[in-house]
Amino acid sequence: LLADCLATIEKHNLMSPLRVLQALGGSEQSGVTLGMVRGYIMRQINATTRRIDDNTRAIDSYTAEYKAHSDKMDALKSKPIVFQSTKCTTCMAPLDLPSVHFLCKHSYHQRCLGDVGDSCPRCQADHQKLEDQRRAQEISAKQHDTFFDKLRQADDGFDVVASWFAKSPFAFTKFVDQ
Repeated sequence: LLADCLATIEKHNLMSPLRVLQALGGSEQSGVTLGMVRGYIMRQINATTRRIDDNTRAIDSYTAEYKAHSDKMDALKSKPIVFQSTKCTTCMAPLDLPSVHFLCKHSYHQRCLGDVGDSCPRCQADHQKLEDQRRAQEISAKQHDTFFDKLRQADDGFDVVASWFAKSPFAFTKFVDQ
């Protein structure tokens, strides 16, 4: 019976492992021994270890990506950029003056570029996607009530805080010294 209850709790993630252990070990008369919940505890520890490993790999990946972007930004600030494109990205004809070169290394005849503004037409969809993500993060940063509601309802408040930090809604929060 205990094994079935633990399996159901684990399958549906009904309670945090700490709450389960607190409920089972709440009194000396409960009769639940460590041996009875050993499998459950080991599965929870293994699952947590896997999540930690996954998060560590993600952190390492994000750190490397950040370093690469940071190095690229430093290079853009301090080193000249050589544009070696000889063909227009739109019409593929040889470039002649006036031509427009973007930092993404795409080049266009001014006549082919038209009225697109300050961004490369080929890269504009990617830039728009990033801009939409940034706007969504700014909006979610202002949803304090939603955050606190989720925090109150959660069995594991730390998990809620960690997931919100992962989405980075706090990145746009302004701290005011008083």
